[in-house]
Amino acid sequence: METTPAVDAAIRSWRKALGENSIVAEADFLATYTDSVCSSTRQVVAVLMPGSAEDIQKIVAIANEYHVPLYPISCGKQWGLGSRLPVRDGAAIVDLGRMNRIIEVNAEHHYAVVEPGVTQRQLLDHIKEHELPVMLNVTGSASDTSLIGNAMDRGVGYFDSRADSISNMQVVLGNGEIIQTGFGHYAKAKTKNLYPHGIGPSLDGLLQQANFGIVASACIDLMPKPDEHMAAIIKIDSEAKLPQLVDALIRLRSRGVFLSVAHVGNRERSYITLAPLLYEQLLAAGEPEGEATRSKAIQMLEDNGFGPWSAAIGVLGTKGQIKLAKKEIKKAVGSFSKTLFLNDTLVRRAKALCKKLTFIPFFHRQSMMLKAIEPVYGFTRGEATDESLKAVYWAAGDYQNLEEHNPDHSNSGLLFCLPIIPASGSTVTEVVADTRDTFARHGFTAAITVNLMGTKAMEGVVSLAFDRRNEAQTKAAHACIQEMEARYMEQGYPPYRVGINSMHHVVSEDDSFWRTAREIKKALDPNGIIAPGRYNLI
Repeated sequence: METTPAVDAAIRSWRKALGENSIVAEADFLATYTDSVCSSTRQVVAVLMPGSAEDIQKIVAIANEYHVPLYPISCGKQWGLGSRLPVRDGAAIVDLGRMNRIIEVNAEHHYAVVEPGVTQRQLLDHIKEHELPVMLNVTGSASDTSLIGNAMDRGVGYFDSRADSISNMQVVLGNGEIIQTGFGHYAKAKTKNLYPHGIGPSLDGLLQQANFGIVASACIDLMPKPDEHMAAIIKIDSEAKLPQLVDALIRLRSRGVFLSVAHVGNRERSYITLAPLLYEQLLAAGEPEGEATRSKAIQMLEDNGFGPWSAAIGVLGTKGQIKLAKKEIKKAVGSFSKTLFLNDTLVRRAKALCKKLTFIPFFHRQSMMLKAIEPVYGFTRGEATDESLKAVYWAAGDYQNLEEHNPDHSNSGLLFCLPIIPASGSTVTEVVADTRDTFARHGFTAAITVNLMGTKAMEGVVSLAFDRRNEAQTKAAHACIQEMEARYMEQGYPPYRVGINSMHHVVSEDDSFWRTAREIKKALDPNGIIAPGRYNLI
């Protein structure tokens, strides 16, 4: 990208303020940041790598002086929604990955104070190393994804929304001021990480999905480790039973039988998640690479009852609560589904038995199936994994990249739609049917998950896989997602997150909400340097 005199001057000033190792503007390096699994392109002028809140302040001051926009990322793994790419051309990316200190972990009050570069893996390793009796609300994405980055975009974990678990933020605003939200701005406050609201206006929610500033640290809620844990995997053999399954889960959640997120995925979602894990095990057992072995992995899933829809629930509590939950789940879904209940003891015994009897084909296959299910089971007990990334490559037919840990560096294409749907079996069924029809018109099959987050609403996770090397397919994929998002809006199911190409679906000059957000932006970031166009009119 050709730079302007103002950009050149800003780069010189950033080099002087941050040091040579904290800024890169060479074209070859910038290209590694603009590769994206969503197959979009943006022009960026530099990558800045601060090491502290003070560094961020220097970056913001220079950006204001020369009117060069900034685009902050935590780890940049916003796959399917833009990765590390800004909404608009011409920004300098602020990569916060070097700010990866775990400032505090409090087991008694179950919280962690971290910087934006801290990942799921890093915090989980810390918890394990120090044998702390706490759990993390993990997401189904990779281990090395940012805790703060995901929470700031209102990601949803396996137990709850991440948006509800972040507080006490230290933020460098676009005007250069550093603020601390909640009680954090009172030096002697002993409850700054215990009571999220503080006193006065609550700014935490105002800063999420906003482009007013850059978060330098925040408090992330953890969960006390329960006495017992159980996972329920519920499988139905007919699409017609989907509304019955959804409504049963809603009733169970409303009665408090389980309090985590219930994840309900269609056949395509189950297969792209589990088939690559089975495929790799078949290869390890001596099967040849290729379509025949991939088909064998699919057949194993069918033989094990993974039909049109499957649900996964994590249940935490005392031994008595787990026993009662198992009874209630059986009563609610037993008449129309098959349910597999797993806990650590059962998994350990099953693995030992299958290992002992592996010479018997049935037990050998069951051992493979158990290993394939283990990462999903792990999610329900607060464990992160990189195995879920294989679903990206499997869905796109990019089988040679199954071990790649960054989809941006593969041939795979991935785009997401994320509508919020009323918690109702009939409504979910209607939305699923329309989604399938829309995808089919564009030549794609939708992998769909509907996640029951409470008793009122469900998060839709609709993914589209394509081959980025195929220009026609890439164009069709983007057209499909744009139509799908427009349809969700028309039907009254707005998304809770959108990618960099879809801000126009949710942001409108005609809406007083967005005009107000613009006025707040002008007050907190008068020169409009922080992430222009991201969830805002400016």
